[in-house]
Amino acid sequence: MRFFFFGSIRKSLLILVLLAVLPALAILLYTGYELCDRVVNDAERYALRQVQAMAAHHERVVDNARLLLMTLAKSSQVQELDVAACQELLADILACNAAYISLSLTDAQGQVLVTVPTTLFEHTGERKFFQDVMRTGTFSVGNYTLLKTEKRRVAVQFVQPVIHSSGHPVGILVADFDLNYFGHIFYDTHLPDQSVFTLTDAKGMRLTRFPETERYTWVDDLPQMVAHMSGRDEEGTFLETGVDGVSRLYSFKRLHFQGASFPYLMIRLGTPVDQALGTARFVMVRNIVLLFLATILALITAHFVAEFSILRQLNRLMISTDKLKAGDLSTRTDMGSEDGELGQLAVAFDSMAEGLERKERERSLAAEQLVRLNEELEERVAQRTEQLAGANRELQSTLEDLQRTQDQLILSEKLAALGELVAGVAHEINTPVGVALSAGSTLVEKNRTLNELFVQGDMKRSDLTTYLEDSQEGTNMILVNLNRASELIRSFKMVAVDQVSENRRTFNVKKYIDEVLLSLRPKIKKTRHRIEVLCDDDLMIESYPGAFSQILTNFIINSLVHAFDPVQAGEIRIEVSRSNGYLELHYRDNGKGMTAEIRDKVFEPFFTTARNQGSTGLGLHIVFNIVSRTLGGTITCQSTPGLGTSFHVAMPV
Repeated sequence: MRFFFFGSIRKSLLILVLLAVLPALAILLYTGYELCDRVVNDAERYALRQVQAMAAHHERVVDNARLLLMTLAKSSQVQELDVAACQELLADILACNAAYISLSLTDAQGQVLVTVPTTLFEHTGERKFFQDVMRTGTFSVGNYTLLKTEKRRVAVQFVQPVIHSSGHPVGILVADFDLNYFGHIFYDTHLPDQSVFTLTDAKGMRLTRFPETERYTWVDDLPQMVAHMSGRDEEGTFLETGVDGVSRLYSFKRLHFQGASFPYLMIRLGTPVDQALGTARFVMVRNIVLLFLATILALITAHFVAEFSILRQLNRLMISTDKLKAGDLSTRTDMGSEDGELGQLAVAFDSMAEGLERKERERSLAAEQLVRLNEELEERVAQRTEQLAGANRELQSTLEDLQRTQDQLILSEKLAALGELVAGVAHEINTPVGVALSAGSTLVEKNRTLNELFVQGDMKRSDLTTYLEDSQEGTNMILVNLNRASELIRSFKMVAVDQVSENRRTFNVKKYIDEVLLSLRPKIKKTRHRIEVLCDDDLMIESYPGAFSQILTNFIINSLVHAFDPVQAGEIRIEVSRSNGYLELHYRDNGKGMTAEIRDKVFEPFFTTARNQGSTGLGLHIVFNIVSRTLGGTITCQSTPGLGTSFHVAMPV
């Protein structure tokens, strides 16, 4: 039997909301949670305001100390280090400032001149705060120190340099501040019972605590307390149990003092949790009880309402759902829309089952078509893969042919340069050999003439003297020219062999540069250019001289062809040095220079701006390969139109 009042899900849910949700939301969440949160926030804000007030007071103490010491440092008695006057002045100041234990004045060497009433610390030049103040010339805060003459009493030194009117420091003023002074402030605040106020330094040492000051002063603070106060926030609140076993709500703040020798000071104020959060806990307990009662009422009500209006119809839906999940797409609930919202849901379920059955038939057909398409696609992919593999093989073969062609062109360029070198050196050798030949012919003729005179008996002393003089002159001429030809042949032989070989050996860089320049003399002497070489005469390296020769030869030929006009008198500078395991070659000319577009392409193969002059564009490409591959170094080019071109080569040696 179906009750009309529970005839639809909409009406049933409305009853559930009215009976369970509204009371729980109105009584528990709004009244309880808001009040609890407000009480907790008020307690935290109150605690934070109290510790901020304590921190502000400590900062005022430091500011007052700074002002007091700066004022004293400006007085004439202090600047003149008048001991008697300073004794009286410091005594008057100390009598008006009960927070200070003593006031002291020292000279520039740290010797105590005046202390009122008696010094509790031995202020000498060896103490760190004295050295810091004398170095910086500014107000400073020293370390917190446990007094030796007092039991569990901590003081901090405020230090101010005394600057004479001449601008030189003559001493320092020291004020010893007693941390027990904060006890008066703590007790005057009238905090709740069992509240505590603590000062802790950056190393975790508890400097003082109120109350029970002597018991908890100058001992290590609790690690969990230090961890809370050393976090990211400069101030905040936390719940923790103190050394006396009392759980408190702590508020803390880190203080930073300008000129202090320590990074920061941590202060905290703890209020017992039972007092700070008592009201909040009562509200929370009350809300929990109300929430529990409201939940029980809602569950009982929902049970009876659901049993009559929802569960019976849901059971029929669940049975049909299980069959559908098992794969029976022909299942139906056989419920009508007159059964309320669940009836409408059942009708929708039946419609869905019918649609799924129809979709399943369509899916089967689509799956069969997909299988056929996949088979066709795999066949096409295989064909395309075979085509790509063939294209890759052709491309690899073409690349290998190009590489071989490039190697052959580079070798041809080297041999062409060597052939040009041979022709030039042969022409250069022809001159001294011709002179030596002419001198030898003359000597032969002189010798024949003298022999005829000797055979005929007509030889005179003057004839012999003339013959000897001519013979000496001819011999010297032959020797000089043959030595010149020998030097040319030796240099050419060494440079030529190095250019076509890749042997590594030790050689003198300066002498080898001279030999390369000598081999290039047939080209250089036709110009008006001046070549300057800057290199240590004793610089010896172990490397590939042939590679070195090809680099210099290409640089110089490039300058002769591209950098200078035919009638121009240019300058070429070659500078070589060794640094940090690298041989650095700086080559510069003051020729035409290059634009940025040309400069960026100079190392590319077959790139040239003088192809009509027979240039192949392989010279600098060969240089780049030699430097980067053979020598394992780097090469860079800098050029500006009208300002010349420079190359920098760095190679490990």
